[in-house]
Amino acid sequence: MNLKFILLIPIIEILLFILFGDFLGFFLVVFLIIFTSIFGIILLRSKINLNDIKDLALEPNEWVYKKIAGILLIIPGFFTDILGLILLVKQLRSTVWKLIINKKNNNQKNKSKNADDVIEVEYRDLDDK
Repeated sequence: MNLKFILLIPIIEILLFILFGDFLGFFLVVFLIIFTSIFGIILLRSKINLNDIKDLALEPNEWVYKKIAGILLIIPGFFTDILGLILLVKQLRSTVWKLIINKKNNNQKNKSKNADDVIEVEYRDLDDK
């Protein structure tokens, strides 16, 4: 992940707090933040029983996505809450994942095209007179 994007997250969170606070009101915004934090704690504290181990062995990604979503929901802010909710919904997660993979593949193709370009130069030793 790009370091600039990580540094922008707190600024985005503050802006979203202000916008949602103006639109919904202060107390509703505080209630939503507390509610999503409690929901994130519930996701993190969910215990695995013997029946769930079979499902976990078949699809470990689901468990990992659920835990990451819980962490994102605990962090106060609407941007991280939206990211956490996206990770919880399987269809949205796969769509976002495909977009990220396609973008990454396109960037790698562009870099490989630039790497294949050959630049011809003449070499002249400036120390020889």
